[in-house]
Amino acid sequence: MASAKKGNLESLLSSEMETLEKTKIKLTIKVSAERFREGLQYAYNRSKGYFNIPGFRKGKAPRKMIEQAYGRDVFHEDAINFVLPDAYEAALDKHEIEPVYKPEIDLGDIDEKEGATFFAIVSTRPEVEIEDYQGLTHPKCDTEATEEDIQNALRNEQEKNSRLISVSRPAEMGDVVTINFKGFIDGEPFEGGEGEDHDLKLGAGQFIPGFEEQLVGHVPGDDINVEVTFPEEYHHDEFAGKPAVFEVEVLDVKSHELPEINDEFAEDVSEFDTLAEFREDLAKRITEHKSANMENRKRGHIMKKLIALSKVEVPEEMYLARVDDMMHDFTRQIEMRGMDIESYMRFTGTSEPMLKASWRKQAEIDVNGMLALEAIAAKENFPIDEEAFGKRLGELTGKEGDELAKLLEDMHPSRRKELERSMRSEMALDFVMEKAVEADDEEFEELEPEDSDEE
Repeated sequence: MASAKKGNLESLLSSEMETLEKTKIKLTIKVSAERFREGLQYAYNRSKGYFNIPGFRKGKAPRKMIEQAYGRDVFHEDAINFVLPDAYEAALDKHEIEPVYKPEIDLGDIDEKEGATFFAIVSTRPEVEIEDYQGLTHPKCDTEATEEDIQNALRNEQEKNSRLISVSRPAEMGDVVTINFKGFIDGEPFEGGEGEDHDLKLGAGQFIPGFEEQLVGHVPGDDINVEVTFPEEYHHDEFAGKPAVFEVEVLDVKSHELPEINDEFAEDVSEFDTLAEFREDLAKRITEHKSANMENRKRGHIMKKLIALSKVEVPEEMYLARVDDMMHDFTRQIEMRGMDIESYMRFTGTSEPMLKASWRKQAEIDVNGMLALEAIAAKENFPIDEEAFGKRLGELTGKEGDELAKLLEDMHPSRRKELERSMRSEMALDFVMEKAVEADDEEFEELEPEDSDEE
């Protein structure tokens, strides 16, 4: 049934491809008059109930009457939205194009008798050159717990078991201050700018930049005016970039009191009676943790070298696509915690552009690393048999038996290719790691986003 529909569509469509750049393709897509009329009829049926035409009951006026009253192109937008997705997908299939991001669409001539023409600028995957990826070095892997490791673990336990106590000294960064506050813009109070008995940890970045720093040095009973400016990209446009004054009353200043690290502390926070026993257990757990994470550190170190070895001009659209994926994943995580993304951004004073900007460097690492591994996989020509593919799909979907077989049968070729590419990339990294060797004089370089050199 699906193939018959595809065949019918192909007879109503035509397309031509033109290479603009290494990773840019222009598609000229033509939709037949017959197919465009199908779109017009769909658009008419979908929206005819919204039009009032004298002499006709609502929703009963003929299409031609509506077009005469509201313009011949009244249904064109919905008709285009109906025919374009299938036409675009058919053009991609015909020319065997794998887009890396959503296309730039321009409309050409549109006419009920002649059909419709569209132009799509499509970004594609770049060619990658990579050599000398066998025999890469990584540092010798020492997983023993050091004295510094143990001291850090003890300090963490100490901080977790601290208690807040009121102090009479001036507030310092890291303290928790209890405040009443009321904000004003242009001398007028604004919605959401007032609070009472609010506990604020100085240095946590909960409030507008500059707010918390101005509370340092104050003691309970102080009344102060805090002057700040809302960020230019603040989530409420009416506040963005505007100066504000907050009348603040300091009610209390609390500091974290840390317990002394001794046998009594060990008995309180663990199952052991002495500090020596607790230290021994910490050392054991640290060693186990370092061993479990060492493989990831080695892989991150080697991935950084692979990215440096690869020669590629990455289209900007690949980075944008990765950032969009990260935004989608982050939104799902927030929703799983019972909060929608709009509420999260409102409470944290962030926006979608701010979040995406913060992920940009990581997106570049992800994309560049993926392309390097794909290039290695292509050079080594790793095979993927049907059994391995089915096993991986089952792991990802939780399906098995007949359900998995049905999923395999109905799987779109592009989705299958995407999963195969991911599997080969994993095989490529395993291959490179097997060929890698230890070096005594080398230190780990973590694969982490770095600040721009321009800063």
